[in-house]
Amino acid sequence: MKFINPLMIIWLAIQMLTIYLTFFSQSQDSVIIFWITFPFFILNCIGIAIILTGKPKTGSILFLIGSVVFMPIGLIGAMGARKNLNQIKEDKFIKTLNT
Repeated sequence: MKFINPLMIIWLAIQMLTIYLTFFSQSQDSVIIFWITFPFFILNCIGIAIILTGKPKTGSILFLIGSVVFMPIGLIGAMGARKNLNQIKEDKFIKTLNT
């Protein structure tokens, strides 16, 4: 869980709230919004699962793709994923300096 940024968790919670509100709404427009947001929510969940299984770079890239679609509010998740990728690069650079 070292590579999961809190911004990613916040964005996932915002997406869950959006899906919940659109799923239980009676409006036809809400159904359309639900089916647009749901696949990207699944993509972000897959990204988190991949990060937890030990592939933080791949998971962060998937999370970044799933967040960028929802501009401007998606910047929350995109910034969290970008911070993960920067941390991975920094750790790799420090590791090369120590060897």
